[in-house]
Parts: sequence; C-alpha cells; structure tokens
Amino acid sequence: MDRETLNEMVKLKFGARKAGGPEIDLAKLAADADYADAMLRAVENLPDETLVLLAMTLRDKFGLLAARPVSAAEAVSAEPAPAARYMLGARS
Repeated sequence: MDRETLNEMVKLKFGARKAGGPEIDLAKLAADADYADAMLRAVENLPDETLVLLAMTLRDKFGLLAARPVSAAEAVSAEPAPAARYMLGARS
C-alpha cells in the first residue's frame, strides 16, 4: 500500500470520528473487504461531502467500487417495460 492511500485512510478515520460516524480500525479496513465495504458505506451516508468523496476514492483504490452489488429492485426499476417504451412515440 502506498503512502497516499495510508494518508487518505487516516484522514477518513479522523474525519469520520469528528463527523459522528463510525470508529474505523485501519488495519481491519486494509485487510478485510467486508469490513471496508461496511465502513465506507457508513461514511458515505454522513453529511460531509469531503468524507463521501474520500470514501469513494478509497473504495476505488481497494477495488470495491466496481464490485458493489446491484439489488434486483434497482436492476428492474432501471429497465423500462417493453410495452411502456413505445407508448410515448409518434405512432401511439
């Protein structure tokens, strides 16, 4: 792990504590993907914009950004029904 990532992890830990977020264990954050996902999700729900951006940056560096599962409800709601897509056309 590089120095920049370590600095970002420390900023996240102290920023989350100051914002009333979770207490983050840095060793566990770096080693356990499930713990990292849970902590980063908790920080992303805080009202501090810089902490949310920092959490997303760390999520990307840890390789957790692309691996976020999409729930079945989100997948279904994102895709319109076949009949509904043509209802607004010129021929309807």
